[in-house]
Amino acid sequence: MTNLLVGSWELNSDKESTLYQIYVPRQWRQIASSFAQQRAKLYGKKYASVPVYSLDSIVVASFSQIVQTARKAWQNNNLPWLFAKEKIDLCDLPELIKDWLREEFYSSLGAEVVESKLEKLNDDLWQWEDEPVIYPLRPNLENSSEINSILYRVIPDFLAEEFLQNPTVIFAGESEQELTFYRVVKLDRAELMSWPPSPVPIQKKETIDIEYISFVISFKLQTVPRRKYPLVYHKLSIRRWITEPLKNFPYRGTTVYIGDNRRWLDGEYQPFRFMPVKIKKYGQEAKYPKAIERLLSNNDSPLPATEILAQNPQYNWSEPNQQKSKIQAAIAYDFRHYIKPKCLPGVSPLDLFSLDRAICDRLPVNRVGEAVKIPGNFPSYYPKGAAKKKGDKTPKEPNELNPIMLRPKIVKPALFSQQKTSLHTILILWETKKCRDELINEIIQLLSLSQQEETKIEGEREIRIDRNELGSFCIQTQHVADLTQNFSIDKSAKNKQKLREKLLEERIKNISYFLPKTKQLSGALIEIRPKPIIRESDPKLAWRIAAAQQNYLNQHILALTKLNKEKKEYVTKDAINRVKRAVSDLLRQFGIFPLIPLIDDKKDKIEANTWLTCFCVIRRTKKTNAENIPLTVALMVRVNPVNCLVEATTPSLFQNKGWVSYPEMLQQLINLTKKWLPDSEEGENNSETNEDDDSKEKQRDRTLLNQFICDCLGDCLNTPIAEDKSPNVIFTAEAQNARKQLKWLQNPYLPLNDLPDSLKNNLSRSQIERLSVVRLRLEVKNEVPVAILEGKPGRRISGLFEWKGVCDEAKKYLYLSKRNPLTTEKFPLKENQSRLDSGSNSAVNPPNLEIAIVHSPNIENDRLAKLIHYLRDRWPYFPDYTSLPLPFPFAIAAKEYAVSIRDTKDLESTEEL
Repeated sequence: MTNLLVGSWELNSDKESTLYQIYVPRQWRQIASSFAQQRAKLYGKKYASVPVYSLDSIVVASFSQIVQTARKAWQNNNLPWLFAKEKIDLCDLPELIKDWLREEFYSSLGAEVVESKLEKLNDDLWQWEDEPVIYPLRPNLENSSEINSILYRVIPDFLAEEFLQNPTVIFAGESEQELTFYRVVKLDRAELMSWPPSPVPIQKKETIDIEYISFVISFKLQTVPRRKYPLVYHKLSIRRWITEPLKNFPYRGTTVYIGDNRRWLDGEYQPFRFMPVKIKKYGQEAKYPKAIERLLSNNDSPLPATEILAQNPQYNWSEPNQQKSKIQAAIAYDFRHYIKPKCLPGVSPLDLFSLDRAICDRLPVNRVGEAVKIPGNFPSYYPKGAAKKKGDKTPKEPNELNPIMLRPKIVKPALFSQQKTSLHTILILWETKKCRDELINEIIQLLSLSQQEETKIEGEREIRIDRNELGSFCIQTQHVADLTQNFSIDKSAKNKQKLREKLLEERIKNISYFLPKTKQLSGALIEIRPKPIIRESDPKLAWRIAAAQQNYLNQHILALTKLNKEKKEYVTKDAINRVKRAVSDLLRQFGIFPLIPLIDDKKDKIEANTWLTCFCVIRRTKKTNAENIPLTVALMVRVNPVNCLVEATTPSLFQNKGWVSYPEMLQQLINLTKKWLPDSEEGENNSETNEDDDSKEKQRDRTLLNQFICDCLGDCLNTPIAEDKSPNVIFTAEAQNARKQLKWLQNPYLPLNDLPDSLKNNLSRSQIERLSVVRLRLEVKNEVPVAILEGKPGRRISGLFEWKGVCDEAKKYLYLSKRNPLTTEKFPLKENQSRLDSGSNSAVNPPNLEIAIVHSPNIENDRLAKLIHYLRDRWPYFPDYTSLPLPFPFAIAAKEYAVSIRDTKDLESTEEL
């Protein structure tokens, strides 16, 4: 039997945590609120909350003993703001907050207005509460249904400090290395980081480069479905450091990690630890937060000047085993830096084993649950191409390529099936002739277009019609003119977002006028330019919107050629692969699927007469939306597994048209201007949404969405797939993506062998018996535990595992799906290698997918979980496994088109799925 060691732990310590509290004085809260309201009124914003998140990060960095901050404390008089493990002198805290207020509001309200209010503030109002609050780390939940929320910070903090009692960990590998860890002060998690950074070799053809990295350990308390007590999860990752001098900081700023053995708020000594501090750009000048900079200057512990740090990113780095006595600073690589890191991300399975062993040896925890592999490995669902002999560099035959949507014998019949698609024309908008010619060649080869029927010129556009034995296809080509030029936005512009909105509207009009008119839905391949340094200058969104509004679903591709140092043009190594992917991704937008049933009755032992459905929420922040307004769109997608038709709908679409073809739904997303279910009456009250802290609007939205899902599922259950036989339906939803809208997806409310009331009360008994519901959860935000193969350090394994012993009762089904490595994850770290041994090899340590069976009356739980696991591999545009099973890839890809919607709700920005 094959088992996994799951990184899920239960605390076995009876210790208590003593926390001291600080409330925000009423006078301070009122003045901060007045500033926020004045600014909101000035800029025409609807909400005017105090931007306390930026203050919290500054205060926590200044006083590392803070365990939790409550953001609503600046609006709620009865809520403490700070919870700390000890009291200190607060004499510097008022001035710290005043400096923060100055930095936040000077530019919008003016120094005179701000200072006139700050003069009235009484510094003496800031006081600690007399009595601390004591929290047992192992609370008795017999008389309570919920664990106190503060323990979600207290317990990970306790474990991090316990780990530092023995901070050195030996990481096995080709050469064992000892790493010493130090605390990183963060709001959202308990984090430890190895220091000083470790040199990692980067193998090149004839040379070896060195990249510097730190290992990062984090702990998180996480709820588990069907379990009363939450569990502790751990995570291991790497942080890559910038070591070469920077010409300048990114215009969006960067994060610098400052190591110090003194507390900044009172200047007292502390164990050496790191405080992440954001450096912001003001025009060409880079600055630390004013509050922190002044605080350290007053304590005679100044930060290195940003100019010095840019020239010396390895500021005062200590040597191994050297006592940490000076301020040290390091700049972490992130997406804001236009520098390609040499070291690949991720750690090896052997590194995870080293940490797992250290946790067992030094922390007061017990492992909870074991993951046992469910036997049976099905052969590849789609036929794989023939393997080439070692050293053979000749191109593969087209019908042997992977993924299968690059094979003419698969794509040609799928596209020319009249039931499958409306795609008859592809427009190529090109800037370089090389890109145009390669795209034409790929389309001709992929569709086996052997006869050229007609070629004609209309203005600057060339039209050619080619044919194969199944039909004809039109390829149009036209130069993009200057419409892919970046917007002219100066780095020092104060309101880049508003300027971007204006330029987008203008460019959209120009592109719409430029594109050839078409009544029939067509495809467009558009050659664009690389992303500019100032992201607001990027015109790519205008092309997506304008082309879709003119009936062109579209895919973008960068030029295939570049200039070398001698200014000579050369073709990039990945050019042909990018051409193939651009064409196949465009076909994907039309829902073109191989004519191969998705469910095999014999292999899967599940009826093919089963609709595959999923619910997905697409969220866009205002910065990724043309109208500069955040939005949320709800989608239902369904796939007919017999003829592989993909359909989708939204609440407004379902009201008017029901289910529509996938390409039509993408086109509708561009023009969507309505929220969930406009002008509809409120449905019956859903008991899962009636909470005191929920607004009536949120409750109404949840009710409408639950009704929308119920209507969609009811329609599927009444729509035969084949032979007029009543179909089954498998409904899937991802927890992190949809739990705010569907509260029954949350762990405390997740049904067991039953349906949520919103579905059960609106479906007949016959329909309920044919409906299966599955909740999925990704490892995003460390919500799914890591797992390594028991007894075989460094070994990789894939498959479906039943996670036993984690739920409070038996027969409560939880599974962990571990996918195969991707084809792109080539040259993995060897079984006996640590990440410290090589930075140029892939980690190949795929995250787990959690599968919870909610309701499955007519399919065995293991069998249903297996199908979900294998549906990760039945997405033909990409080789091997994707993160989520079908039909989720279609729902996620729809986000590309949910970009130009003016929603009536001002929704909170949240992370994407």
